[in-house]
Amino acid sequence: MTEQKSAIEKIRLSGGAADSAASLDFEVSKLDNFLDPLSDWFSSILIKEARQAVKSRQFVWTYVLQLVLVAAWTAIGFATLTSQLGTGLLLGYFVILGFPLAVIIPFSGYRSLAREFDDGTIRLISITTMKPRQIILGKFGSALIQLVLYLSVLAPCISFTYLLEGISIWAIVVGLLISIGGSIFLTIFGLFLAGSFRSRNLGVGVSVVFSIALGFAYFLWIVFCFETYDGMFRGFGNEKYLIATGFTFSVGSTALLLLASVVAQISFPSDNRSTLLRVMMLLQQMLFFGWFCQLLCQEPFYRDVPKVILMITGHYWLLMGFLMCGESSNLSRRVRRSLPGTLAGRIFLSLFMPGSGRGFLFAMANVWAAFLFVMLLVVFENFLFDWTNQTRSRFGTNIYASEAEIPGMIISSLFVSWYLSLVFLFNRFLWRRISRKFEPGYGPVISLFFGVVLVAMVSVGSFLIEAFLSNYGLRSSLAWAFNWYRVSFEDFSSLTSVFFVAFVIQAVMVLMFAVFLASRDFLVVAVETPERVLIERQPTKTNRLPVGESIDEIFGELPAAPRRDDEA
Repeated sequence: MTEQKSAIEKIRLSGGAADSAASLDFEVSKLDNFLDPLSDWFSSILIKEARQAVKSRQFVWTYVLQLVLVAAWTAIGFATLTSQLGTGLLLGYFVILGFPLAVIIPFSGYRSLAREFDDGTIRLISITTMKPRQIILGKFGSALIQLVLYLSVLAPCISFTYLLEGISIWAIVVGLLISIGGSIFLTIFGLFLAGSFRSRNLGVGVSVVFSIALGFAYFLWIVFCFETYDGMFRGFGNEKYLIATGFTFSVGSTALLLLASVVAQISFPSDNRSTLLRVMMLLQQMLFFGWFCQLLCQEPFYRDVPKVILMITGHYWLLMGFLMCGESSNLSRRVRRSLPGTLAGRIFLSLFMPGSGRGFLFAMANVWAAFLFVMLLVVFENFLFDWTNQTRSRFGTNIYASEAEIPGMIISSLFVSWYLSLVFLFNRFLWRRISRKFEPGYGPVISLFFGVVLVAMVSVGSFLIEAFLSNYGLRSSLAWAFNWYRVSFEDFSSLTSVFFVAFVIQAVMVLMFAVFLASRDFLVVAVETPERVLIERQPTKTNRLPVGESIDEIFGELPAAPRRDDEA
C-alpha cells in the first residue's frame, strides 16, 4: 500500500511555484485570493470572537426569535392596522430591533472582556504580538458584526415601510442612526466597565447592575418610539439641528474617550497610557466649544450663560483632573525614551505625557484656556457674530451678558484650580506614603474619591452653615465665601468682603505652590534608546526556508527538492 503524499510535499517536490497550483487537488478562486490577505490583516481576536458569537446559543435563539417576531408583527399589522399602517409597522420594527441592539450586543461585549479577566487569559493575550488596541478593537468588531446580522433581518421590512403612506426617508434614517449609535455607545461602555472592574466578586454585582441598566435603556427606547417619534423628526429646524449636533458630539467623543480608556487599562504598566486619553480630552473640549460657537451664531449671550459654560467645563476638568492627579510620577524607561528632547517640546508636548504633575498642569491649562476663550467671546461678541439689533431692542439690553461678568468667570475658574491644587498636594504628600499598602493602579480611584468628597464637603458644608445662620437672622460672609455655586453668580460689589479676599489670597498661594511642585516633572529628561531596541524596531526581513523541512526529507527517505536558480 503506497502512501499518499501531502499537499505540502507535492508543492515542495514540484520544483517551482509556477506548477504548484497544478499539483494541488483544488484550485484557489479569485475571492480566496482577495480574502486571505484581508483575513491576515484583521486581528485574530476578531476572528475568534466573531466565530464564538455566531455559534453561541444566545445569538442563534435571539436571531430566530427576531425572525419570528418580525413575521408575526407584519401579519398582525396588516390585519389590524387600518390607518397609519406605515407608522405602526415602522414603530414595531424599531421596538423589535431595539432589544438585541440595546441589551444583547452590549452585554455580550461586556462578558467577552470580563471573561478574559475571570479566566486569566488576558495575560496570555497581552504577551502576544497583538497590541492592546487590536485586542479591544477585535472585541468591538465582533459586536459590530452581530449588529449587522441583527440589522439584516429588519432592513428589508424597514425599507418596505417607505413605500407605505406617512413614512419619510428622514424618519427611517434618524431611527436607524439613533438605534445603531446607541448600541455602539452601550457596547463601548460595557467594555469600559469590564476593564475597570476586574475582580470576580465585584464583577458579579457589576453584571447585575449593567443588565438592569440595559433593560432600562431599552424601556426608554420604547417610550421614545411611541411618545416622541411621530412628530419629533418631521421637520429639521435650527433648534433640532443644534440639539442633534450637540448630542452627537457629546456621545461620540465620550465613546472615543471610553474606548481609549479601555485600551489603556489592558496595556502594560510600563507603557504610555496617558497620551491618547489626554488627546481625547482635548478633542472633546474643542468639540464642545465648537458646538457652543455654533449656538452663538443663532442667539447672543444671555446673562450668566458664560458662567454656566465655565461651570460645565470646570466640572469636566475636575473629574478628569482628579483622575490624572492620581497617576504615578515615576516614569518607566520606555516612557522616558519618548519624552521630548527640546525645550519647546518639554513645555508643550510634555503635558500629554504620563505623570501626576503633568496631568495637573494639563487640567489647569485647559481650565484657563476655556476661561480665556469664553472671555474673548464675551468681549468681542458684537464683532464676531452678526445679529440684528431687533432682538436686543425687543427684550432690552439688561438680559444679555457683558464684560461685568468677567469677575464671576475668574472666580469660577479659581475655584476649579483651588480644588485641583488641593487634590494634587494630597496625592503628592499623603498618598505617596500610604500607596505601598494598596495594590498598584488604585491611585486615580482614590484621588477621584478624595476630590469628590472634598468638593461635596466644602460646598454642602458652606450651604448648611449659611442656612443655619439665616434662621437666626445672621449672615456670615465666611460661609458663602467657600460656596462655589453661589459666589460665581454674585455681583462684584459683594465680593469685596474680608473673608472672601482672604479666601482668594490663600487659593492663589495654594495654586502657586502646587504649580511649582508640578513643574518639577518637566526636569525629567529623555534617555537614550538602547541599541537592541533599535534593532528590534527595524522591519524584519523575509527569509526563505531551507530545503528539507519535511520529516521524510530530514531523515533522507525522500530526495530533496532541487534548488531553483534564484535560490542558488
